[in-house]
Amino acid sequence: MNAHELKRHIGGVEDTVKITRAMQMIATSKLNRARDKCENSYRYLRELRHILAAVASEDAVKEHPFLREHETGKTALFVAAADKGLCGDFNHRMLDFADKFISDHDVSKIFALGQETREHYEKIGLPLSNFYIHMAQEPHAFDAISAANDVVEMFNSGEYREVYIAYTRTRTPTTQEPTAKKLLPIILPEAPKNTAGTVFEPRSKAALDNFLAQYVMAEIYSALADSAMAIHYKRMTSMRQSTENGEKLLSRLTAKYNHERQESITSELIDASAANFRDYTYGGVFL
Repeated sequence: MNAHELKRHIGGVEDTVKITRAMQMIATSKLNRARDKCENSYRYLRELRHILAAVASEDAVKEHPFLREHETGKTALFVAAADKGLCGDFNHRMLDFADKFISDHDVSKIFALGQETREHYEKIGLPLSNFYIHMAQEPHAFDAISAANDVVEMFNSGEYREVYIAYTRTRTPTTQEPTAKKLLPIILPEAPKNTAGTVFEPRSKAALDNFLAQYVMAEIYSALADSAMAIHYKRMTSMRQSTENGEKLLSRLTAKYNHERQESITSELIDASAANFRDYTYGGVFL
């Protein structure tokens, strides 16, 4: 590769590094917002679990259809992955986990949360019952409500025994792992010790239905917020690694270009010196 080709290659790498650095900064900004959403969703879900645990002894709660195990029926699964790539091995690990879960639990109905999930199952020929785009990376409460309505309607039909959501859980800022949690039937949390005197008002079936549907929505939103934080963290680290690799390549190419340029200059100086020497000599004798 000559100096001209090296210079053109260096220009291309510099442009790529600018892009990856900008994408890293964008992912960092989105990660901070996603972390706030995730923490808020945890806080909200924790409060709902506390309320549910406090009223778990109520007969109306224990006998509610959302908490009763169905002896027969199918299994449905919501799978949350990213809407696009450029986030390392995030989608690959998540979809591998979901495929294994589908096989192990004989899942008969799949809901795709994210474009990558939709494309994956269309490619391998598994039919999708529904799909939600632009939800996994930037989740909103309205998205979770839409998904929760599908979950509740499906479970109330009696055709499905259990409904799960597969997503990537962020255990620490640097540790994410694919996991699945059951949405329905609802698993009652342990009752806290200081629940004496807790009263559920109004004591109507409609109020209880609304509260439990809200609980399912909060579980879905929490999973989506967790997954979104993992996506942006993976994208940030992936773009940072790409930027660092680009800078290393740029350093090597620049050193090689300087070497080639120096050799070219040296060769030109030698040629010029030889030409001058020939001008002042004739047949090896100075004129």
